[in-house]
Order: sequence, then structure tokens, then C-alpha cells
Amino acid sequence: MMRALTFATILLTTAASSAQAKVINVDTTLKAVTIYSGFHGAPSSLTRTGHIQVPAGKHTLLFENMPANLLTDSLKTEANGTAQAILGAVSTKTVFNIDYVSTREKELNDQKNTLTKQKRVVDAEIQALKKKQAFFDGLNKQAATKINEQITEFNLDTAEWVNAADVIHNSNAAILKETLEKQDQITELDKQIKKIDQDLQSLRTGQKQTREVRLPIEVSKAGYLTVSVDYQLHGISWAPIYDARLDTASGAMELVQYGAVRQQTGEDWKDINLTLSTAQPSRGATAPHLSPMWLDIRQAYAKRDRREGGVMPETLNAVSFGVAGANKKDKELERWRHMQQDAMIAESAPVSATINNNGFNAEFAIPGEVSIPADGTETKVLISPFEADTKLERHIKPQRSNSAFLIANATIKGETPILAGPVSLFRDGAFIGKTNIPMINPGKDYDLSFGIDDRIDVAYKTLKDESGESGVLIGKEKTIERHTITEIENLRNKPVDIVVFQTLPVSKNEDIKIKVDKESTTAGYEEDHDNIKGLAAWPMTMEPKQEKDIKLGWSVSWPKDENISGLR
Repeated sequence: MMRALTFATILLTTAASSAQAKVINVDTTLKAVTIYSGFHGAPSSLTRTGHIQVPAGKHTLLFENMPANLLTDSLKTEANGTAQAILGAVSTKTVFNIDYVSTREKELNDQKNTLTKQKRVVDAEIQALKKKQAFFDGLNKQAATKINEQITEFNLDTAEWVNAADVIHNSNAAILKETLEKQDQITELDKQIKKIDQDLQSLRTGQKQTREVRLPIEVSKAGYLTVSVDYQLHGISWAPIYDARLDTASGAMELVQYGAVRQQTGEDWKDINLTLSTAQPSRGATAPHLSPMWLDIRQAYAKRDRREGGVMPETLNAVSFGVAGANKKDKELERWRHMQQDAMIAESAPVSATINNNGFNAEFAIPGEVSIPADGTETKVLISPFEADTKLERHIKPQRSNSAFLIANATIKGETPILAGPVSLFRDGAFIGKTNIPMINPGKDYDLSFGIDDRIDVAYKTLKDESGESGVLIGKEKTIERHTITEIENLRNKPVDIVVFQTLPVSKNEDIKIKVDKESTTAGYEEDHDNIKGLAAWPMTMEPKQEKDIKLGWSVSWPKDENISGLR
């Protein structure tokens, strides 16, 4: 009797426990996104959170309407709160829907359907007006026949027919006016439908699938939980862009970095915590394998198999390898197989992303909450300004332009590098154009050009440009001699730093001799400036209203029976 009672108690306890187990729907909201470098290369990390109350027992948490294209291997869940719970392993299932998954896409599609129905109604009204018009046209023809008959019989009531004509005229005018109004409505509806089609095209999801995520949970103590789901998703990118603002009076330049964010996930992001990372997880963390570099005589592979795209083993010529024989052929066959494998490895090597951080990763947590639409349009978010030591110079390159260009030479401070990207240039608050900068590491400098300084007058003149022959009768040489002068005047009321750049000919052949005429060349220039062969630079400081001349003279000689190229 005692044993039976115990067994019954166990059954009742098990049944009660089973009754407590249930599926708990968790409504989640997108809270945080981390975007990695590159344009739609690496998947981004997203975090959704939800708040639930859970009773004790074993349950299943159900997360519905998750993105269908999320990377299932990246799923990770966490739960924190007053309840004591153990989380199990997540499972997913694709759910097929009748309508679009994206809320915005569904709204646009509903709007298009409504406008299309309105267009059909207006079309039907136009067709009805056409039939009404045809009816009055028929009356008009019958009236004309009746009038002719009455004229013949001398029985015409003029007033009656005039009144009838007025009725027909007024009816026709009203029909034509209403038809034109309906056609205007059709035109306006077509414009609205076209605009919606363009918006739908920018979304480009077409998704009618979602993913359902289930999470087993065992709760030993009932309470509240905040549950988060982390996953990765494609279709998201960011790129650095910059504003460079120069104050010419103080010489200070402000370089502000922004992130240009785009996303086409099908879900508008509202008030999320956004982090932009320079890391590139898609590039992998494993060092590549270096395969042997096999060399062989080209004629040994004259015959190729079109099906395999490689060399057929039977075409290996014994003469190419010295001796023929079964063992040799087996070895070459094995080597051929290795070569095919090595070729496949080389073809599958990963391609670097657009933004190259050279191994230096940084994360930028964007302050405040950010909202980004899902239509792929660019959203500009502020990252931070860069501190830089700036020196203003005027660069003159008289061989190409009689202008002095205002240059801000900036040396980057801090520990974070500037990533490559486009820069909008502002001089004293006015936008003057755009340029691009490469990646710049801290401590390195870079020249940003802020347009032409019209208060520096430049004139470039050629003083001598002669060609001829020199030397004795045997061993004569052709020669070219050129002398130039660059006249510079500082029209400003303050000193300015100026650098004049000119290129000298550079010989790639020992028979071409180049000589700089020291007497005709202004001293104090730097040769091969910035490690550019033949680039001469004259740095100077010019006082207000000062004038200065930069002279350059050189000659080139080469054998008379030869011709040279590259001289400008």
C-alpha cells in the first residue's frame, strides 16, 4: 500500500511539473550594433534584448521574426535578472510568410496597392466618360439627320434645335473637362507609384521569410530576466569620411572624422547603441600556407586538357626530365597532382578589404542613440576630431601652374591612425572642394591643399632653351640647355612660408649626361625632395611685399646617333 502511494505521488508530481513547462514568447528590440571595416564584406554584430517574467520549471523561450539571413553559427544568448536559470542550446527554424518581412517594405507595398486600385477606379471612370461621349456623338448624328429632314419639309423649329445643340455642347464640354481632370489624376498616381517603386528598389530585400529561434531554459527560482540575443548579419557597412576646416588667420586646422553608415537589413534601426570598428574579422586569423614554387620547361606542357584546365599527365615528355621510365612517370604524375592542388590554394586566397588598418584595430562608440534607415542611404555619424600640429605653406610648382597653393602640413597626434577616406575641405568656413587621404599613422605628416592663394603673385619665364651639337668631329654629342626664372611676390601684410618645386631631368642611361649650371641656379635647394628622384625644392620665408627670383639652369647631352625620350 505504501509503495503504491509513493508511486502515485511521483506521477502527480511529474504531471504538475510538466504542466508548468511552456513556451514563452520574448519580444525583443534591437539595442546595439557593431559594424566592422569594409563595404559589405565582414558581417556586423547585432544585439537584441527582451524582458520577461519566468516561473520555475523547464521552459522554451521563443524569439520570433528574427532575420532570415542571420548567421546561425554566430548566435549567442545571455540572461540576467532576479530569476535563477540555466540556458540550453539554441535551435532555429525558417518561417515562411505571406507578406513582406520588412515593415517599411510592407508599408510601401500596401501604399502601392492602394494607389494602383485608385488608378483602376479612375481608369474605369474615364472609360465611362468615353461611353457617355459616344452616346452624345450618336445623338448629334441623329439630330443632324432629323434637321435635314425638317428643312426639306419646311418644318424646322429653330429655337428647339438651338436649345438641343446647347445641351449637347454643354454635355460634351463637361465630359471633356472631367476626362482631362481624370487624366491628370492618372498622371499624379503614376508619379506616386513610380516614387514608391524607387523606394522599394532602394530597399531590395524582397524577404518573405523570418527565422524562429528557440532557447531551452531551466528555472530553479522564478523571477524576472533580461534576455539578449547576439548574432551576425550581412548587408551593413561603414566608411570613414572627414571634414578639414582651416582658419587661415590663426593657421589652425580642425580635422573631424565621421562614419558613413549604410544598412539594407530590411529593418529600420531606431535609437540603437552604435559601435564602429576598424577590425576586419572576415580576413581571418590564420597565416596563409606557402606552397612550393614549381618551375619547368614550358614545352613540356604544350598539350592541355580542356576539361581540367591543366596539363594532362600523359603529355609529360620524358625528354624534358632527362630519362623515361615507369618510376619517373609516377613521380611526375604525383608532382602534377600537387601542382593542381597548389593552384587551387592560390586561387582561393582571401582578398583584402577596402579599408586597411595595417593590424591596428580601434573601436569607436558613437555617443548617444542612433537611428539609421534600412534603404541603404548614407547616415553620417560623428566619431571624433583629430588633434594635429599644423604648419601653413604656399607651394609653387611653376612648371605646371603660375599659382601658389595654400598647403596645411598636418602632423597627427594621439595613438589612433587616420584611415583612408574622402575629405571635404573648408577654408575660413567656405567649402572649396574634396580630396582623398591615405592612411596616416600618428606622428606622420600629410599635406592638405586648400586652394590657391591669390595674394602670392607668380610668373614663370624661360630665359634660354637651346639645342645643338658639341664635341670634336668624332664623338659628337647632341645637347639641350635650358634656363628658367620664377618671379615671386608676397602681396600679403605678413610673412609667409613658401616652397618652390621644380623637376630636373633624370637619366636612366649612362650615355645621357645631366649637369646643373650652378651659376644660373639659385642656391639652397634640396635635391631629390621627399625621396623623389629629380625633384628640387627651395624652402623660404618671404616678408610682406617682398619679391624674390628662383633661377634654374641645366643641360643634357647624349650621343648624336641616339634619340632621347621623356624630356618636357
